[in-house]
Amino acid sequence: MQTQAVETERRMIRDAEKETDMENRLSDGEKVFIISGAEADYRVDGRRCEDFRNIMVESGVIDTTDGSARVRFATTDLLVGVKCELQSVENSAAVQDRIRFSVDCSANATPQFEGKGGNEFADEIACALRTAYSNDYVVPDFEKLAVSPSHVWILHVDIVILQYGGSIIEAASIGAIAALTDTNICEVETKPADENRVTVEMSEMGKVWNLDTTRFPVIVSVNKLGKANVVDCSLNEETCIRSAVCFGFSFSNKMKPQNLYQVVQFDELSRLM
Repeated sequence: MQTQAVETERRMIRDAEKETDMENRLSDGEKVFIISGAEADYRVDGRRCEDFRNIMVESGVIDTTDGSARVRFATTDLLVGVKCELQSVENSAAVQDRIRFSVDCSANATPQFEGKGGNEFADEIACALRTAYSNDYVVPDFEKLAVSPSHVWILHVDIVILQYGGSIIEAASIGAIAALTDTNICEVETKPADENRVTVEMSEMGKVWNLDTTRFPVIVSVNKLGKANVVDCSLNEETCIRSAVCFGFSFSNKMKPQNLYQVVQFDELSRLM
């Protein structure tokens, strides 16, 4: 198992003056109630600090992609599509970003994303995913994506946030795994050409192969509510967050923890937060 802190003190919300969604504005008394409940390990919706809400994942939902998934995380809803591109390059070994991420925040997801309001937020999510995947351990088929010294598969992972209901980074990482697991990559044949070059042709049999996604990272955000460390914050809880740390977790087949407490000692997070 490898655990990698991929982002520290990520800002989860805008200041109250910039908040345009009236439903998520809270009075000082409501914030005190939420924080006090978290510190007592009893949240407003009845969960404990380490509890997640139900997650629904569907794969193969977009026919025009090589792989796709939809994730519903409480009121959060997002789509993920993967496109495979075979690129000609000078040196395939030098191409390290073979899985590339982009995030688009739909203006309908929340009023905060209207205009260019979602650009910074989208960049944060994409950056966290890129960092989590920039590790040879988590992508077992990294070398297999290099077809020849001058040809490499680039996997474009596009994420669209349809509705924002908190825990976007968790939903995005789960959606990326589901979509990449669903991705079919064409098998190719290499043939020698002139001047020590190599040509690449698609397999006549139309064969495909799938990535080994068993080590792909799940990103979890641990948030500070008062003195409590909380996961999977609701929208109202996010308005009370003081700071947050995101971790990317990749597990081997021999170790599959049942909950986050088996991976991270929450009392140790106080030194980070």
